[in-house]
Amino acid sequence: KIRKEIAIMKKCRHPHVVRLLEVIDDRLAEKIYMVMEYLGGGEIKWRTPNDEPVLRVDQTRRICRDVILGLEYLHHQGIIHRDIKPANLLWSADRRTVKITDFGVSHFSYAQRLAAAGKGTIPSDDNDPILMDDSDLSRTAGTPMFLAPEIVSDIPTDASSSQLQLTGARRKPPITKAIDVWALGVTLYGLLFGHLPFNAESEYLIFQVIRKQDWTVEDTMGVDRLPTGGRYQKSKPKDERLLEGYYVIKLLERLLEKDSRKRITLEEVKVARSHMVHTHH
Repeated sequence: KIRKEIAIMKKCRHPHVVRLLEVIDDRLAEKIYMVMEYLGGGEIKWRTPNDEPVLRVDQTRRICRDVILGLEYLHHQGIIHRDIKPANLLWSADRRTVKITDFGVSHFSYAQRLAAAGKGTIPSDDNDPILMDDSDLSRTAGTPMFLAPEIVSDIPTDASSSQLQLTGARRKPPITKAIDVWALGVTLYGLLFGHLPFNAESEYLIFQVIRKQDWTVEDTMGVDRLPTGGRYQKSKPKDERLLEGYYVIKLLERLLEKDSRKRITLEEVKVARSHMVHTHH
């Protein structure tokens, strides 16, 4: 597992991905040391002990911009991170830059690499599912509350579906880089509201909630308490102060789309005329 992580990290050279500087293989002690780039700001703190947000909306916007650029690079390299969450996002010492870290459960897909480069017989259309090797997939890869519906879709919810699963009648949706987009949506929600959109007492119940339940929003977002305008707004508000909330909810709806084929892509996030994320340097 660690050699796989090293192989993946060696490929990465990007301003928003933590760099692996050196690998020391101590054969006598049977240990491998990974010397990583040091980020003085540490992991992103995003909630108080009472599950209140600690970041301003403009800070969240900057964090998301950096994560989108880092993820876009990883996907172009054929790498699916599989564990995007606040704990795996690190601040630089001056808190001007965020970098993605922890490639312990990441997956390298040669097929996706070819598609990203527009080579080979694999379609290069960004929406085409680039399938991971199923043998590499397991529910334990990643963090339960950040897992996409397509990852937890083969967990039976009742006796009848369990029977279906045994007979192989259920077809699992394809696992693609869209799982990182979902986790980005869960992360964005957490940064804005100080708690996560899908939660329950046990892992099993969390998976049920992720698959079947809708999410709700608070009246305000960020520590600066900007109004969200609520989840279901009929039309774009005329009041300037409500516009940011309107765009945020629209973006969350597209990131947290349970059908992976309809979920927004990173490219679409960048070009979306959203006030939430500005991804141009």
